[in-house]
Amino acid sequence: MNVSDFEFIASLLKKRSGLSLTKEKAYLMESRLNPVARKWNFANFDELVKVIRAGNNEGLLVDVTEAMTTNESFFLRDQKPIGQFNDHVLP
Repeated sequence: MNVSDFEFIASLLKKRSGLSLTKEKAYLMESRLNPVARKWNFANFDELVKVIRAGNNEGLLVDVTEAMTTNESFFLRDQKPIGQFNDHVLP
């Protein structure tokens, strides 16, 4: 993966999900997005990026975002953080 592709995908993820990736996480990006590339029948990661750059394929963008984000809802299930939020942040 070249620097330009990493920065492009990292910027896209920041805008879509708030996820902030440093260059040290390039390995993570590639390992999580290679299965997305295979799912969409792309030859490799580079082709995936090329298609994303070329146009607005919302389904592909959703798959990329989902692959890169950790969908954790533990915060909402744990009563202590919710109580702290209600008692200290909201007022």
